[in-house]
Amino acid sequence: MRRVTRRLKRHFGASARYVSVRSQRPWYWRPLVAGLLLLSGYLIGYWQLAGGEFGSLISNIERMARENRLMQAKIVQGERQLQVERAAQSTLAKELASLQDEDMRLKEDVAFYRSILNENPGANQLKFHSFKLSKGGQENQYDYHILLVQSGRHDKIVQGNLKLTLGAMQAGKPVTLPLDDGTSSTRAIQINFKYYQRVDGSFIVPNNTTGRAVEASFIETGANQPKISQRVDLPS
Repeated sequence: MRRVTRRLKRHFGASARYVSVRSQRPWYWRPLVAGLLLLSGYLIGYWQLAGGEFGSLISNIERMARENRLMQAKIVQGERQLQVERAAQSTLAKELASLQDEDMRLKEDVAFYRSILNENPGANQLKFHSFKLSKGGQENQYDYHILLVQSGRHDKIVQGNLKLTLGAMQAGKPVTLPLDDGTSSTRAIQINFKYYQRVDGSFIVPNNTTGRAVEASFIETGANQPKISQRVDLPS
């Protein structure tokens, strides 16, 4: 019996040939160590990726963003420059048109002055060189511009009165009304010139009239009948 007990102690006791030594650490250390190892591997991989292709990708994206901002700034600058150029072209076009109109007016004025200053052996002749009507700044307001000239020898001074009247239809009947500037009726305009005289003014047209026109009549001093007259319709 003692022999059997000794043999068992050899295999399972402290004097056994193979002895297993086990750690006394808690059970949760193993998953904790495993988690730390996984986290270390992830960090190492992330570092390698960030330092390699991922870092290059971020660098490219940042470079493209800078280039995009630079391109947008150039586009904005180009649009502003284009707007300035367009405004300059528009201003130049307006100035050119104004200069052309002024040049035409100057040529007309030069031709007009030459025509009245040139003496000719014919008798003196009085005429309306121009008679224009245009809309004014207020409702039913119109402006008139008249230019009287005398051609010939210019050895006589033209004197008299210029009478302006409004011809229209009122209540189905033709009427002749004096021009009214909104405060009072326009009186006869005194005329006294040797070569030419300009007459400008404005008037208000009554609302209850239709088919309206303005007639200008020049009556020499001492005469009863107009020497010359001209009728112009109101612009629509």
